[in-house]
Amino acid sequence: MGAIPARTNLMLGGILLAANAFVLFVLPPIALPMWMKFAAVAIVVLTTPAHWALVHDAIHSHALPGRTLNERFGRVKAIAFGVPFRAARFAHLRHHRYNRAPTAREEVFDPNTQSRIGAYAFHYLRISIGLYAGELALCALCFLPRSVLRRHLQSLCPPTDGISRASADAAIDDALRPASLRQIRADALCVLLMLGVAAFLSGSAWPLLAALLVGRGLIISHLDHAPHHGTPIDQRDYAFNMRAPRWLQLALLNFNFHRTHHENPQLPWPALRDRGDFRADDISFVRAVFRQWRGPSPSTIHASPRGAEYALVTRRM
Repeated sequence: MGAIPARTNLMLGGILLAANAFVLFVLPPIALPMWMKFAAVAIVVLTTPAHWALVHDAIHSHALPGRTLNERFGRVKAIAFGVPFRAARFAHLRHHRYNRAPTAREEVFDPNTQSRIGAYAFHYLRISIGLYAGELALCALCFLPRSVLRRHLQSLCPPTDGISRASADAAIDDALRPASLRQIRADALCVLLMLGVAAFLSGSAWPLLAALLVGRGLIISHLDHAPHHGTPIDQRDYAFNMRAPRWLQLALLNFNFHRTHHENPQLPWPALRDRGDFRADDISFVRAVFRQWRGPSPSTIHASPRGAEYALVTRRM
């Protein structure tokens, strides 16, 4: 495991928090031309990948040394991002467990159970802004009764190859423990309070807040599944290492080395570039993001040479 860059993460996290607070609470009433205010919001929006990368490393317990400090850092960063930390952690760790499983193939649909129009509509909504909209919605949905939440999470975490019902239920039980649920709901209230105060202070300048949320949603929703889109579904940890210039790698905090992360989830972000490599089938970051707009593919299941199942989803991607 690489060394945790605690000082760098604290400094970067503090800068991003200050920038987020500035555009939410300070910028709207300042007497400046609107184009300058929107420019400031755009700069903060462009830091979205770095902001999420710090939350992400806290999810994997290597943003700061020590469980308590790491979790507090992750909670603060996640609240500023707009999502309860433990809810984000559950969703992300589910992604690792179910990557390319039947319930986690976002760009593949079964034409026997879903119409092409519906599949395309859902796909485009998800990659444009739907993912982040869903994360914001968690701030209200987490107040549903525990029994309702359990049924929903069980539908998202079915038993599958290598994951038993008991194993899936153990993760769900941890997320729905009274202490966990209290923390999720407390974080959700903080997010709602943050956005409510920002909306109140914005007044007639509310488009600034809307631009921040929409811009952040566009970026994070586009990036979420890009490293997995069109990859083989019989390889659970498979993802692209996306080629990118050094300045973009830094802006992403090495998020482009996504296969390296799946294979080594214990590595903090600086170590990903040192451990990462590129294979012949890896593609550029820009291509990985924008080829998602070609749309989903109907599943065509065949037996691989090793006897596992895979889908021919790369034929036009």
